[in-house]
Amino acid sequence: MPIKKHITAIVMLIVFHLSLATWATGEDISTTATTTQEQESQASGGEPLNTGEQPATAPLPEPIQSSPSDTSLQPEFIGPKMGFIDTLHGEISEQLLTTAVWLDSFFSDERYIREENRSYIRVRYDVFKEERASPTFKPAFDIRLALPQLERKAHVVVSAEPAETPTTTTPVPPNATTERIGTTEERNVTTAVHYIFQATPEQNFIVRSGAQFTHGSPSLFIAPRYRYFLPLHTWDFRFTQEAIWNSVARWQMNTVFDLERQLPHDLFFRTSVGGSWVETSRGYFYGLSFSLREPLDSKRALEYEWINSFQTRPVGELLEVLFRVRYRQSFWREWFFFEVAPQCRFPRDIDYKGTLGILFRIEMFFGR
Repeated sequence: MPIKKHITAIVMLIVFHLSLATWATGEDISTTATTTQEQESQASGGEPLNTGEQPATAPLPEPIQSSPSDTSLQPEFIGPKMGFIDTLHGEISEQLLTTAVWLDSFFSDERYIREENRSYIRVRYDVFKEERASPTFKPAFDIRLALPQLERKAHVVVSAEPAETPTTTTPVPPNATTERIGTTEERNVTTAVHYIFQATPEQNFIVRSGAQFTHGSPSLFIAPRYRYFLPLHTWDFRFTQEAIWNSVARWQMNTVFDLERQLPHDLFFRTSVGGSWVETSRGYFYGLSFSLREPLDSKRALEYEWINSFQTRPVGELLEVLFRVRYRQSFWREWFFFEVAPQCRFPRDIDYKGTLGILFRIEMFFGR
């Protein structure tokens, strides 16, 4: 009897020790404890120990393993229950944004680049040739670094590219044609910080501030930009307003209204009305543009553009009509793009006579 009492005490100590060790490592202790008790009981010559009146005939269920990083099965707090209208609004927004964002990103549209929230390096080289003009060669690069310390809400941006000035002496209205090809040799280098105050599918608010260097002459600037997106029944509305203050050029206001929709056969149509007011220029410059984008596959797409540019002073008149077709393709690697864009321009300063031109572009985009 004393030996059995000592054996019982030793078994209890061993089970308690194994329980502590197993609890520290997060393993299941029920099977280990039961097996140890049975072995010790059999070694002492006694009957197997049972924890209840009836013997356990089925194995114990395995413990559920969970990972702290896996939240797919965890309920999320989503606030008040969404109604039918809110759900429908969200589905329409998601479907349209999927198409619009993919096409804007594929064509490196300014609407997408301005709101990009990640680090990237973009290198571009353009060769442009127009009738009665010499070829123009334009290398450009754009570096954006998202700062994780500020929850990716602040970006440091460094860019260098030739100044985009039209063949006339008037500024270009901010319409669908954000890339205007001219014959200038002037180059701008910009260093800035972009801070994102709000970034949702419906609204975006960004403030840019920094310095711009033109021929070594610096100028300071600050530019808040606000964008609002509203999905309607079949069309979708986008409003963008940007105010720019520059220590040299003073104030400039850019306003753009977009109406866009997806068409059958994966076509995407957008019409834009944009205007620009510059403190140092007389009048108001605005444009009306139409664009139709056609994705051929995941690596190729076409864009057809029709842009009309106007001014209000000294008299209200049509400055230029531009027709352009852009073919863009990624090849060799998904970050390597080639683009060719023939165009025909009808400027007022040569009595709206057609002027043919073509653009060749190589672009590399590295981002994460």
